[in-house]
Amino acid sequence: MTTIFLLMKNRSDTDSTSIGVTTSYLSWINTFPAVSLCLSKNRITKEFSEAVKRRAANNQSPSYTYIRTLYDYLFINPNNLYLKEEYCKDLNSTCGVDILDMRKELFASSCTEFMEQIYFSEKLLPNCEEIFKFHELEMGYCFLANNLIDYQNIETMPLVYSSLDEYRNLRLVLRSGLIYRYDLYIHSPENQPYFNALSYTITSDPSVHSFNVEGIDNHHDVIDEPVSQRMCKFDTETNDNKVLYSFSSCMSEIRSEIEMKLCNCTLFNQSEQNPLKYCGVEGIVCLDKENLATKVKSYVGSNMVCLPSCMEQQISYVGSREKNFNEYGDSIMVEIEITSPPTARYFRAVTQTKLDLVVAIGGVIGLFTGASLLNILEIISMIFSKIRIMFKN
Repeated sequence: MTTIFLLMKNRSDTDSTSIGVTTSYLSWINTFPAVSLCLSKNRITKEFSEAVKRRAANNQSPSYTYIRTLYDYLFINPNNLYLKEEYCKDLNSTCGVDILDMRKELFASSCTEFMEQIYFSEKLLPNCEEIFKFHELEMGYCFLANNLIDYQNIETMPLVYSSLDEYRNLRLVLRSGLIYRYDLYIHSPENQPYFNALSYTITSDPSVHSFNVEGIDNHHDVIDEPVSQRMCKFDTETNDNKVLYSFSSCMSEIRSEIEMKLCNCTLFNQSEQNPLKYCGVEGIVCLDKENLATKVKSYVGSNMVCLPSCMEQQISYVGSREKNFNEYGDSIMVEIEITSPPTARYFRAVTQTKLDLVVAIGGVIGLFTGASLLNILEIISMIFSKIRIMFKN
């Protein structure tokens, strides 16, 4: 009986939730995966060179190597820490310029500055700002669509589709020939682009990227179960009320902490971060020498500090293809499509509550002793009666 008690307690402590599958897909309204565009290095333009000249000391004409160094600095992120420190000698910590001011001047802060057209389900959308929201993240200036960071919940997101829709695609027509090009991220709505996320480089050739998506729902009482049992976290389970929990936000937080320990500074990050902590040239060189990305991945992998989100979509990459012609002239066209609507959806539920444990224990006691709760109460009542009679005598 004791062995059975221990097995039941162990199951209650370690296996109180389970994941099932439902297939009633005809009635589903599915959320399109989050789509993010981040600005990355393209080429040095006349506009950039003029911006550097305006900031040069004593109106001197800056060398090409200095211009190139500032261009590299402008696009610094955890995956690209290459910077030639020798070209910034005898200058301030940010290589003689206000690098944040240059980013604001030269980078787009609204999708209208580089997005010419946007289609969803083959319908032209009138305003890209209703879909793509601007955020300054660790991967640079990024524009996020269908991301939980901009909405109260997934149900209020604008890009949705059903199994009955003929088209399940998002097509973007982008400006070319700018100081920056575009990196594409396809991910679950609670995540944001981060240093270890898979990205797709958008080229001048018109291309289509295909994916399949499966969602997961949670029963309302799953959140009451310990994190150690469900092995995932909800977006509200965070120490910072300003940041929703996701695997990407956890990785970014760990990265910033390790950066501060290694070099006492951190890379460009969300706008709420203190700019005084941003790395200058020496700090970036320090992080590059310390092999930052490898150390972060190793720490997270060995300590299991970043759990997946409980609502994370399962996104499968199907493939990419180029179109034979570009009907948009010199503009860049990229399309994201859902190959087939999901026919299965996962759901997480509680299968072993505390009440179930109490009932099971009662059943085992009854099995081995032939006793029930009523029998035990009768015995207790009889004992108290005997004691009362003894004191009266």
